[in-house]
Amino acid sequence: MYGRSGFADIGPAQIMSGPIHPPSWWGAPRDFRQRPQERKIGWLELFYDLVYVAVIGQLTHHLAAHPTWATLGHAFLLFCMVFWSWVNGSQYYDLHGNDGLRTRLMTFWQMLAVAAVAITVQDAFAGEPRGLAIAFCVLQFLITYMWWSVGLYDPSHRAFNIFYTVNYLIALALLLTSVFVSGPVIIWLWTAALVLDLTPPLIGARRIVRGVRADGREFTASTSIVERFGLFTIIVLAESILAAVAGIAAIPHKHPAAWAAFVLAILIAFLLWSLYFDMTSEQETRTGYAYMQWLMFLHFPLLASFSIAGACLKVVLTSAQGPVPETVAWMFCLSLAVVLLMIVGLTRIMKEEEEDRSYIRPVSRLLVALAVLLILLPATGIAGHALLFLGVIATLLVVPVVVGIRSWVRYRFPRRT
Repeated sequence: MYGRSGFADIGPAQIMSGPIHPPSWWGAPRDFRQRPQERKIGWLELFYDLVYVAVIGQLTHHLAAHPTWATLGHAFLLFCMVFWSWVNGSQYYDLHGNDGLRTRLMTFWQMLAVAAVAITVQDAFAGEPRGLAIAFCVLQFLITYMWWSVGLYDPSHRAFNIFYTVNYLIALALLLTSVFVSGPVIIWLWTAALVLDLTPPLIGARRIVRGVRADGREFTASTSIVERFGLFTIIVLAESILAAVAGIAAIPHKHPAAWAAFVLAILIAFLLWSLYFDMTSEQETRTGYAYMQWLMFLHFPLLASFSIAGACLKVVLTSAQGPVPETVAWMFCLSLAVVLLMIVGLTRIMKEEEEDRSYIRPVSRLLVALAVLLILLPATGIAGHALLFLGVIATLLVVPVVVGIRSWVRYRFPRRT
Protein backbone atom coordinates (compact mmCIF):
# COMPACT_ATOMS: atom_id res chain seq x y z
CA MET A 1 0.00 0.00 0.00
CA TYR A 2 2.92 2.29 0.58
CA GLY A 3 5.92 2.81 -1.61
CA ARG A 4 8.20 5.28 -3.21
CA SER A 5 6.99 4.51 -6.65
CA GLY A 6 5.42 1.07 -6.55
CA PHE A 7 5.60 -2.64 -5.79
CA ALA A 8 6.47 -5.67 -7.81
CA ASP A 9 3.84 -6.82 -10.25
CA ILE A 10 1.42 -9.30 -8.72
CA GLY A 11 0.92 -12.57 -10.56
CA PRO A 12 -2.35 -13.43 -12.32
CA ALA A 13 -3.24 -15.92 -9.59
CA GLN A 14 -3.43 -13.08 -7.08
CA ILE A 15 -5.71 -10.96 -9.23
CA MET A 16 -9.33 -11.93 -8.86
CA SER A 17 -10.55 -9.66 -11.60
CA GLY A 18 -9.40 -6.88 -13.85
CA PRO A 19 -9.18 -3.23 -12.82
CA ILE A 20 -12.11 -0.85 -12.96
CA HIS A 21 -11.81 2.04 -15.43
CA PRO A 22 -14.21 4.81 -14.37
CA PRO A 23 -14.72 8.03 -16.33
CA SER A 24 -11.84 10.49 -16.03
CA TRP A 25 -14.05 13.11 -14.41
CA TRP A 26 -14.78 10.69 -11.55
CA GLY A 27 -11.10 9.97 -10.92
CA ALA A 28 -9.97 6.49 -9.87
CA PRO A 29 -7.37 6.34 -7.07
CA ARG A 30 -4.01 7.33 -8.50
CA ASP A 31 -1.51 4.53 -8.89
CA PHE A 32 1.26 5.15 -6.35
CA ARG A 33 3.81 4.42 -9.08
CA GLN A 34 2.79 7.81 -10.49
CA ARG A 35 3.11 9.65 -7.19
CA PRO A 36 5.43 12.66 -7.45
CA GLN A 37 8.11 12.73 -4.77
CA GLU A 38 7.93 16.50 -4.52
CA ARG A 39 4.70 18.38 -4.95
CA LYS A 40 2.87 21.38 -3.60
CA ILE A 41 0.45 20.66 -0.77
CA GLY A 42 -3.05 21.00 -2.23
CA TRP A 43 -5.68 23.44 -1.02
CA LEU A 44 -8.05 20.53 -0.40
CA GLU A 45 -5.51 18.95 1.94
CA LEU A 46 -5.14 22.18 3.91
CA PHE A 47 -8.92 22.58 4.12
CA TYR A 48 -9.24 18.98 5.28
CA ASP A 49 -6.77 19.65 8.12
CA LEU A 50 -8.88 22.51 9.48
CA VAL A 51 -11.73 20.26 10.63
CA TYR A 52 -9.34 18.66 13.11
CA VAL A 53 -8.95 22.01 14.83
CA ALA A 54 -12.50 21.57 16.12
CA VAL A 55 -11.83 18.13 17.62
CA ILE A 56 -8.51 19.04 19.20
CA GLY A 57 -10.08 22.22 20.59
CA GLN A 58 -12.85 20.21 22.24
CA LEU A 59 -10.39 17.79 23.82
CA THR A 60 -8.11 20.57 25.04
CA HIS A 61 -11.02 22.56 26.44
CA HIS A 62 -12.40 19.60 28.39
CA LEU A 63 -9.01 18.63 29.81
CA ALA A 64 -8.44 22.23 30.93
CA ALA A 65 -11.85 22.25 32.64
CA HIS A 66 -11.30 18.84 34.29
CA PRO A 67 -7.52 18.35 34.74
CA THR A 68 -7.52 14.85 36.26
CA TRP A 69 -5.48 11.80 35.35
CA ALA A 70 -8.62 9.91 34.34
CA THR A 71 -9.65 12.73 31.98
CA LEU A 72 -6.10 12.81 30.61
CA GLY A 73 -6.22 9.10 29.83
CA HIS A 74 -9.57 9.37 28.04
CA ALA A 75 -8.47 12.49 26.14
CA PHE A 76 -5.27 10.75 25.04
CA LEU A 77 -7.23 7.76 23.73
CA LEU A 78 -9.62 9.99 21.77
CA PHE A 79 -6.76 12.10 20.44
CA CYS A 80 -4.99 8.98 19.12
CA MET A 81 -8.20 7.77 17.45
CA VAL A 82 -8.68 11.15 15.79
CA PHE A 83 -5.04 11.48 14.78
CA TRP A 84 -5.14 7.97 13.28
CA SER A 85 -7.95 9.13 11.00
CA TRP A 86 -5.90 12.17 9.95
CA VAL A 87 -2.84 10.00 9.21
CA ASN A 88 -4.92 7.71 7.01
CA GLY A 89 -6.62 10.55 5.16
CA SER A 90 -3.31 12.30 4.56
CA GLN A 91 -1.46 9.19 3.42
CA TYR A 92 -4.28 8.19 1.12
CA TYR A 93 -4.24 11.61 -0.55
CA ASP A 94 -0.46 11.51 -0.84
CA LEU A 95 -0.44 8.06 -2.45
CA HIS A 96 -3.72 7.90 -4.35
CA GLY A 97 -5.35 11.34 -4.33
CA ASN A 98 -6.10 13.35 -7.45
CA ASP A 99 -8.28 16.23 -8.61
CA GLY A 100 -11.22 14.01 -9.52
CA LEU A 101 -14.67 14.17 -8.04
CA ARG A 102 -14.16 10.96 -6.08
CA THR A 103 -11.28 12.37 -4.03
CA ARG A 104 -13.27 15.50 -3.22
CA LEU A 105 -16.32 13.54 -2.15
CA MET A 106 -14.29 11.19 0.03
CA THR A 107 -12.61 14.19 1.67
CA PHE A 108 -15.98 15.88 2.24
CA TRP A 109 -17.47 12.78 3.87
CA GLN A 110 -14.47 12.40 6.14
CA MET A 111 -14.73 16.03 7.17
CA LEU A 112 -18.38 15.51 8.05
CA ALA A 113 -17.52 12.48 10.18
CA VAL A 114 -14.69 14.29 11.97
CA ALA A 115 -16.98 17.25 12.63
CA ALA A 116 -19.52 14.82 14.11
CA VAL A 117 -16.79 13.49 16.39
CA ALA A 118 -16.08 17.05 17.54
CA ILE A 119 -19.77 17.66 18.26
CA THR A 120 -20.17 14.51 20.36
CA VAL A 121 -16.91 14.65 22.36
CA GLN A 122 -18.43 16.62 25.23
CA ASP A 123 -21.40 14.25 25.37
CA ALA A 124 -19.03 11.31 25.74
CA PHE A 125 -17.21 12.96 28.63
CA ALA A 126 -20.60 13.68 30.21
CA GLY A 127 -21.46 9.97 30.19
CA GLU A 128 -23.30 9.72 26.86
CA PRO A 129 -20.75 8.08 24.51
CA ARG A 130 -23.20 6.55 22.02
CA GLY A 131 -23.15 9.54 19.67
CA LEU A 132 -19.35 9.59 19.64
CA ALA A 133 -19.25 5.84 19.01
CA ILE A 134 -21.56 6.22 16.01
CA ALA A 135 -19.46 9.10 14.64
CA PHE A 136 -16.31 6.99 14.97
CA CYS A 137 -18.08 4.09 13.23
CA VAL A 138 -18.83 6.30 10.23
CA LEU A 139 -15.25 7.57 10.14
CA GLN A 140 -13.89 4.03 10.45
CA PHE A 141 -16.14 2.82 7.65
CA LEU A 142 -15.03 5.58 5.29
CA ILE A 143 -11.33 4.91 5.91
CA THR A 144 -11.80 1.17 5.53
CA TYR A 145 -13.62 1.69 2.24
CA MET A 146 -10.91 4.03 0.95
CA TRP A 147 -8.12 1.50 1.32
CA TRP A 148 -10.22 -1.48 0.21
CA SER A 149 -11.36 0.37 -2.90
CA VAL A 150 -7.77 0.88 -4.05
CA GLY A 151 -7.65 -2.85 -4.70
CA LEU A 152 -11.01 -2.62 -6.47
CA TYR A 153 -9.62 -0.14 -8.98
CA ASP A 154 -6.16 -1.76 -9.15
CA PRO A 155 -6.14 -5.50 -8.24
CA SER A 156 -2.35 -5.51 -7.84
CA HIS A 157 -2.85 -3.71 -4.52
CA ARG A 158 -4.94 -6.47 -2.97
CA ALA A 159 -1.99 -8.50 -1.74
CA PHE A 160 -1.01 -5.53 0.43
CA ASN A 161 -4.43 -4.09 1.31
CA ILE A 162 -5.50 -7.31 3.02
CA PHE A 163 -3.72 -6.35 6.25
CA TYR A 164 -5.54 -3.03 6.39
CA THR A 165 -8.93 -4.29 5.28
CA VAL A 166 -9.10 -7.14 7.79
CA ASN A 167 -7.87 -5.14 10.79
CA TYR A 168 -10.04 -2.14 9.97
CA LEU A 169 -13.14 -4.31 9.57
CA ILE A 170 -12.57 -5.97 12.96
CA ALA A 171 -12.02 -2.54 14.51
CA LEU A 172 -15.27 -1.36 12.91
CA ALA A 173 -17.07 -4.33 14.48
CA LEU A 174 -15.70 -3.37 17.90
CA LEU A 175 -16.80 0.23 17.47
CA LEU A 176 -20.27 -0.93 16.43
CA THR A 177 -20.41 -3.11 19.54
CA SER A 178 -19.54 -0.11 21.71
CA VAL A 179 -22.73 1.62 20.54
CA PHE A 180 -24.81 -0.99 22.38
CA VAL A 181 -22.84 -1.33 25.65
CA SER A 182 -22.11 0.99 28.54
CA GLY A 183 -19.58 1.60 31.28
CA PRO A 184 -15.84 0.88 31.19
CA VAL A 185 -16.37 -1.76 28.49
CA ILE A 186 -16.61 1.04 25.93
CA ILE A 187 -13.10 2.27 26.73
CA TRP A 188 -11.71 -1.25 26.35
CA LEU A 189 -13.48 -1.71 23.02
CA TRP A 190 -12.17 1.63 21.72
CA THR A 191 -8.65 0.81 22.91
CA ALA A 192 -8.75 -2.56 21.15
CA ALA A 193 -10.06 -0.89 17.97
CA LEU A 194 -7.20 1.63 18.09
CA VAL A 195 -4.61 -1.14 18.46
CA LEU A 196 -6.11 -2.93 15.44
CA ASP A 197 -6.02 0.30 13.45
CA LEU A 198 -2.38 0.97 14.26
CA THR A 199 -0.91 -2.47 13.61
CA PRO A 200 -1.49 -3.18 9.86
CA PRO A 201 1.71 -1.43 8.70
CA LEU A 202 3.64 -3.49 11.26
CA ILE A 203 1.97 -6.81 10.49
CA GLY A 204 2.35 -6.34 6.74
CA ALA A 205 5.83 -4.84 6.87
CA ARG A 206 7.67 -7.91 5.59
CA ARG A 207 5.43 -8.44 2.57
CA ILE A 208 5.38 -4.74 1.71
CA VAL A 209 9.16 -4.34 1.94
CA ARG A 210 9.72 -7.56 0.00
CA GLY A 211 7.33 -6.40 -2.71
CA VAL A 212 9.06 -3.05 -3.05
CA ARG A 213 12.53 -4.52 -3.25
CA ALA A 214 11.46 -7.19 -5.73
CA ASP A 215 10.47 -4.35 -8.03
CA GLY A 216 13.94 -2.82 -7.70
CA ARG A 217 12.74 0.12 -5.63
CA GLU A 218 13.27 1.36 -2.10
CA PHE A 219 10.58 2.85 0.08
CA THR A 220 10.79 6.40 1.39
CA ALA A 221 8.30 8.92 2.64
CA SER A 222 7.64 11.75 0.22
CA THR A 223 8.64 15.27 1.15
CA SER A 224 4.99 16.27 0.97
CA ILE A 225 3.87 13.83 3.69
CA VAL A 226 6.69 15.04 5.95
CA GLU A 227 5.47 18.57 5.33
CA ARG A 228 1.90 17.52 6.16
CA PHE A 229 3.03 16.33 9.60
CA GLY A 230 4.67 19.70 10.15
CA LEU A 231 1.49 21.53 9.14
CA PHE A 232 -0.60 19.42 11.51
CA THR A 233 1.87 20.17 14.29
CA ILE A 234 1.21 23.87 13.69
CA ILE A 235 -2.52 23.20 14.15
CA VAL A 236 -1.94 21.47 17.48
CA LEU A 237 0.52 24.12 18.66
CA ALA A 238 -2.09 26.76 17.85
CA GLU A 239 -4.16 25.31 20.70
CA SER A 240 -1.47 26.49 23.11
CA ILE A 241 -1.90 30.03 21.82
CA LEU A 242 -5.69 29.80 22.05
CA ALA A 243 -5.44 28.30 25.54
CA ALA A 244 -3.17 31.12 26.70
CA VAL A 245 -5.58 33.71 25.30
CA ALA A 246 -8.57 31.97 26.87
CA GLY A 247 -6.77 31.66 30.19
CA ILE A 248 -6.00 35.35 30.59
CA ALA A 249 -9.34 36.38 29.10
CA ALA A 250 -11.07 34.51 31.94
CA ILE A 251 -9.39 36.71 34.57
CA PRO A 252 -11.74 39.60 35.47
CA HIS A 253 -9.01 41.98 36.62
CA LYS A 254 -5.89 41.48 34.57
CA HIS A 255 -3.13 42.45 36.97
CA PRO A 256 0.52 42.78 35.82
CA ALA A 257 1.34 39.25 37.02
CA ALA A 258 -1.34 37.85 34.72
CA TRP A 259 0.09 39.70 31.73
CA ALA A 260 3.60 38.52 32.63
CA ALA A 261 2.32 34.93 32.82
CA PHE A 262 0.65 35.41 29.44
CA VAL A 263 3.91 36.57 27.88
CA LEU A 264 5.72 33.55 29.32
CA ALA A 265 3.02 31.19 28.03
CA ILE A 266 3.33 32.56 24.49
CA LEU A 267 7.11 32.38 24.81
CA ILE A 268 6.91 28.71 25.82
CA ALA A 269 4.71 27.94 22.82
CA PHE A 270 7.14 29.81 20.56
CA LEU A 271 10.14 27.94 21.96
CA LEU A 272 8.41 24.59 21.44
CA TRP A 273 7.71 25.59 17.85
CA SER A 274 11.34 26.60 17.41
CA LEU A 275 12.71 23.34 18.79
CA TYR A 276 10.42 21.14 16.70
CA PHE A 277 10.95 22.89 13.39
CA ASP A 278 14.63 23.72 13.82
CA MET A 279 15.32 20.08 14.60
CA THR A 280 13.13 18.46 11.93
CA SER A 281 11.99 20.93 9.26
CA GLU A 282 13.09 20.98 5.62
CA GLN A 283 14.46 17.46 5.93
CA GLU A 284 13.45 14.10 4.52
CA THR A 285 13.19 10.84 6.38
CA ARG A 286 15.92 8.32 5.79
CA THR A 287 15.22 5.81 3.07
CA GLY A 288 13.43 2.73 4.35
CA TYR A 289 9.94 1.52 5.19
CA ALA A 290 10.60 1.60 8.93
CA TYR A 291 11.41 5.31 8.93
CA MET A 292 7.96 6.23 7.62
CA GLN A 293 6.42 4.21 10.43
CA TRP A 294 8.63 5.89 13.01
CA LEU A 295 7.61 9.27 11.62
CA MET A 296 3.98 8.38 12.20
CA PHE A 297 4.25 6.68 15.60
CA LEU A 298 6.54 9.30 17.16
CA HIS A 299 3.99 11.97 16.32
CA PHE A 300 1.23 10.29 18.32
CA PRO A 301 2.74 11.02 21.77
CA LEU A 302 4.35 14.22 20.48
CA LEU A 303 1.14 15.87 19.28
CA ALA A 304 -0.95 14.53 22.16
CA SER A 305 1.58 16.07 24.55
CA PHE A 306 1.41 19.40 22.72
CA SER A 307 -2.36 19.32 23.23
CA ILE A 308 -2.02 18.43 26.93
CA ALA A 309 0.51 21.23 27.42
CA GLY A 310 -1.94 23.69 25.87
CA ALA A 311 -4.69 22.62 28.28
CA CYS A 312 -2.33 22.98 31.23
CA LEU A 313 -1.26 26.45 30.11
CA LYS A 314 -4.87 27.58 30.28
CA VAL A 315 -5.19 26.36 33.88
CA VAL A 316 -1.87 27.88 34.92
CA LEU A 317 -2.83 31.29 33.52
CA THR A 318 -6.15 31.36 35.39
CA SER A 319 -4.16 31.07 38.64
CA ALA A 320 -1.34 33.42 37.65
CA GLN A 321 -1.00 34.98 41.13
CA GLY A 322 -1.41 31.76 43.07
CA PRO A 323 -0.12 28.21 43.09
CA VAL A 324 -0.44 25.83 40.19
CA PRO A 325 -2.61 22.80 41.03
CA GLU A 326 -0.26 19.90 41.73
CA THR A 327 -1.86 17.59 39.16
CA VAL A 328 -1.61 20.27 36.48
CA ALA A 329 2.05 20.93 37.30
CA TRP A 330 2.88 17.25 36.86
CA MET A 331 0.82 16.98 33.67
CA PHE A 332 2.45 20.06 32.18
CA CYS A 333 6.02 19.02 32.97
CA LEU A 334 5.51 15.42 31.88
CA SER A 335 3.94 16.50 28.59
CA LEU A 336 6.84 18.87 27.89
CA ALA A 337 9.33 16.10 28.69
CA VAL A 338 7.59 13.78 26.22
CA VAL A 339 7.67 16.52 23.57
CA LEU A 340 11.43 16.98 23.96
CA LEU A 341 12.13 13.25 23.86
CA MET A 342 9.96 12.74 20.78
CA ILE A 343 11.76 15.59 19.00
CA VAL A 344 15.06 13.85 19.73
CA GLY A 345 13.56 10.64 18.36
CA LEU A 346 12.52 12.37 15.15
CA THR A 347 16.05 13.64 14.57
CA ARG A 348 17.20 10.02 14.48
CA ILE A 349 15.04 9.19 11.47
CA MET A 350 15.76 12.30 9.41
CA LYS A 351 18.47 12.78 6.83
CA GLU A 352 20.95 15.33 8.07
CA GLU A 353 23.33 17.58 6.23
CA GLU A 354 26.43 18.79 8.01
CA GLU A 355 24.74 22.15 8.59
CA ASP A 356 21.77 20.42 10.22
CA ARG A 357 24.07 18.43 12.49
CA SER A 358 25.77 21.60 13.68
CA TYR A 359 22.45 22.52 15.34
CA ILE A 360 20.95 19.12 16.09
CA ARG A 361 23.81 17.33 17.83
CA PRO A 362 24.40 19.72 20.73
CA VAL A 363 20.69 20.42 21.15
CA SER A 364 19.72 16.73 21.23
CA ARG A 365 21.92 16.06 24.24
CA LEU A 366 20.49 19.07 26.01
CA LEU A 367 16.89 18.06 25.31
CA VAL A 368 17.36 14.67 26.95
CA ALA A 369 18.82 16.33 30.06
CA LEU A 370 16.05 18.94 30.11
CA ALA A 371 13.40 16.22 29.84
CA VAL A 372 14.75 14.66 33.04
CA LEU A 373 14.80 18.05 34.78
CA LEU A 374 11.22 18.77 33.74
CA ILE A 375 10.03 15.43 35.09
CA LEU A 376 11.58 16.28 38.47
CA LEU A 377 10.56 19.94 38.50
CA PRO A 378 7.15 19.63 40.24
CA ALA A 379 8.79 17.76 43.13
CA THR A 380 10.83 20.89 43.96
CA GLY A 381 7.74 22.82 45.02
CA ILE A 382 8.36 25.55 42.48
CA ALA A 383 4.79 25.19 41.25
CA GLY A 384 3.70 27.03 44.39
CA HIS A 385 3.76 30.23 42.34
CA ALA A 386 2.45 30.15 38.76
CA LEU A 387 4.59 33.01 37.47
CA LEU A 388 7.81 31.53 38.84
CA PHE A 389 6.81 28.11 37.50
CA LEU A 390 6.34 29.44 33.97
CA GLY A 391 9.50 31.52 34.22
CA VAL A 392 11.66 28.52 35.11
CA ILE A 393 10.17 26.39 32.30
CA ALA A 394 10.66 29.19 29.76
CA THR A 395 14.27 29.60 30.89
CA LEU A 396 14.94 25.88 30.54
CA LEU A 397 13.51 25.86 27.01
CA VAL A 398 15.49 28.95 25.99
CA VAL A 399 18.80 27.22 26.71
CA PRO A 400 18.72 24.61 23.89
CA VAL A 401 17.46 27.20 21.41
CA VAL A 402 20.33 29.57 22.25
CA VAL A 403 22.90 26.76 22.20
CA GLY A 404 21.60 25.52 18.84
CA ILE A 405 21.63 28.96 17.24
CA ARG A 406 25.11 29.61 18.60
CA SER A 407 26.42 26.34 17.16
CA TRP A 408 24.76 27.01 13.82
CA VAL A 409 26.23 30.54 13.62
CA ARG A 410 29.69 29.14 14.32
CA TYR A 411 29.23 26.65 11.49
CA ARG A 412 27.88 29.14 8.96
CA PHE A 413 30.14 32.03 9.85
CA PRO A 414 33.48 30.62 11.08
CA ARG A 415 35.97 33.12 12.33
CA ARG A 416 38.62 34.02 9.79
CA THR A 417 42.14 33.29 10.81
